[in-house]
Amino acid sequence: MLKQPALVTKVMNGKVEVEVAIESSCSGCNAADTCGVGTVAKAFSGQTQHLIVNTDRIVAVGQWITIATQESNLLNLAAITYLLPLFGLLVTGLIAQQIFTSEGPAIIASLIGGYGLHLIAKHLIKLREKKLPTISIV
Repeated sequence: MLKQPALVTKVMNGKVEVEVAIESSCSGCNAADTCGVGTVAKAFSGQTQHLIVNTDRIVAVGQWITIATQESNLLNLAAITYLLPLFGLLVTGLIAQQIFTSEGPAIIASLIGGYGLHLIAKHLIKLREKKLPTISIV
């Protein structure tokens, strides 16, 4: 179970909006000052993300709570987000390479396939959000 502290910013009927700080593991790394990833992480430090969480608990604006999600939820969403478009790019590219004799149309077709599966991935994530709440208050 992955847990994160969050600040309640808005209370609605059966839902709360929480503010979560975007954190990076780079702050604990010794090579953060010389690493390119550490430089990018510094650019996003101090930023927050707003999430809406379903709850039946009584909370108040300004209250700190802990939200949690299962690791499997995170891994499933990551697979849909990253692997599905990559799969579309590669498979469409391989098929287009067999169909077209030049590289230009094959590259364009593979980009269209990757983008098409990116759109499908976005749709699948939206469907998943409506069916199954993946974040809970603990």
